[in-house]
Amino acid sequence: MPSNDSEESVYSIKNGPISLMRGDSPNNFGQAGIEIEFSDKAVLRAWYWRFICDGKAALSSFDHQQKYGLPSPIDAIEQLQGALNNSFLESIQLDPETGDLSLLFKENRKLQVFNFSGYEVWSIHFPDGAQEFSNCVLQR
Repeated sequence: MPSNDSEESVYSIKNGPISLMRGDSPNNFGQAGIEIEFSDKAVLRAWYWRFICDGKAALSSFDHQQKYGLPSPIDAIEQLQGALNNSFLESIQLDPETGDLSLLFKENRKLQVFNFSGYEVWSIHFPDGAQEFSNCVLQR
């Protein structure tokens, strides 16, 4: 069940190192399922995202399994793991108009998690059993 105050629950996530894992759902075009475990054991599940490094878009879920003329398809999840696994989360921001999340890390790195529709595109599962879903953020 979603919490009563999305921003409060999203902002309750503790700053600290994160662990980034490959999600367990199949990926369609544009999707690259990831799970991020925060230092307080809350878990974010997301399918659409963009990684920004030094103010420039470096990688997105839409790059996953694309060749772009390379010898083999890009494993965007593996590359994101290499860039962010064990990184220190400095803050998380919720855009109440779109339901998008921005996770800000040290060394000028940011992970944007997108909410493209009225359906569950990202979810956060908290250690106490509470959950938050991207589509519920827009219903408030």
